[in-house]
Amino acid sequence: MIFPKEFYPKRIKDCSIQKSRKKFKNKKNKNTIFLLEERFLWMKKYLKRKKIIIELGCGNGASKDILNNKNILLTDIQKYPWISKKVDMVKLNLGKKYLKKVDVFIINHALHHCQNPSLSLKKMSSYLKKDGLILLNEPETSFFLKLFQYLLDDEAWSYKINIFNSKKNIFKSNSPWDSNTAVAQLLFKDEKKFNFYFPYFSIIKNELSEFSIFLNSGGVVQNTFHIPVIKPIFNLMNFIDKLLITLMPSIFALNRRVVIKKIK
Repeated sequence: MIFPKEFYPKRIKDCSIQKSRKKFKNKKNKNTIFLLEERFLWMKKYLKRKKIIIELGCGNGASKDILNNKNILLTDIQKYPWISKKVDMVKLNLGKKYLKKVDVFIINHALHHCQNPSLSLKKMSSYLKKDGLILLNEPETSFFLKLFQYLLDDEAWSYKINIFNSKKNIFKSNSPWDSNTAVAQLLFKDEKKFNFYFPYFSIIKNELSEFSIFLNSGGVVQNTFHIPVIKPIFNLMNFIDKLLITLMPSIFALNRRVVIKKIK
């Protein structure tokens, strides 16, 4: 199946972060917990001895629990009881006290909901210390991700935008759920191009992950069909996923992990 360069779902996505939070907290769906642990626990080594850690677009706020780190400041474009500060990722008005003081930004499946990812990254650089980090998980527009988005009429993708043009938004946002899932691929697949537009950053980690562990997660902000598994089975699925992604990354990968370091 050959997909178009652009796809826009007919339906308007509407998910409940409150229900997602409740689902995470009650821990009834272990598959979702296993997936979220896989998305966050790799970050732990980058957070050692870091004092100012800000998560943008934190959604259900699972990072703070999973990473067991009280220094994480949870922010989101919408106000929830568990967030510390309401923050628009594009405007990124954190205040003067954070200028050149932030050790780490965390963004988990939120950058593709940002109308202007390049502008957001530029603004993050002004808040980061030298050698500060941005830790990301983002959807990867592989064959299977586009197939599922198309069949489920879920999220949009577009390769027709100039992702590096910080003066122009990549989509019109009428809802926090509007998105372009091609963002990570467009930004990070060609590291030389990224370095040209962001010479003050260096990509120190850029790897693909997740296939069956995502498909069988039961959903993070949605409830989807899944077969409950125990942790050893999840680990086996994750191992097989890694083999499939190594052999055919453009077919199977559903997630991209990236670590960006501020070097100037």
